[in-house]
Amino acid sequence: MSLHTTTPPLTQNLAPSQSAWICLAPGSTLRTTQGDVTVHWPPQACGLTLHAPPPSLLGAGQHLPQNGQVQAVWLQLHNPWHRSAEIHLMEATPAPGLWQSIWRGLCAAVQSPRKAATDSGHSEALPAAR
Repeated sequence: MSLHTTTPPLTQNLAPSQSAWICLAPGSTLRTTQGDVTVHWPPQACGLTLHAPPPSLLGAGQHLPQNGQVQAVWLQLHNPWHRSAEIHLMEATPAPGLWQSIWRGLCAAVQSPRKAATDSGHSEALPAAR
């Protein structure tokens, strides 16, 4: 069973000299499908100073995965050339967490109380309660 599935990609067109801000969630992939895009990274804290990494250039067909990323990051995308560029952003759907598992268990218990009582070992208490 796969932990993550992807949603349909979001397509963003960038006109020449246009910039856009995107939020790259954990497990998401940014892919350039046409033209070149410059990716400006947010500053990082290095002790008491902030350090801005140099921008990255993504050519057509290149992608930017965030392997091991634990939190979302804002990126500025810029089209530096005189032709349009296109990117696809594919966001991963997170795997169900603890609260979703608890909620599903509670819903199943409400929908079939006799089965929930049998599974918990209290089947003889259910007829007495009615």
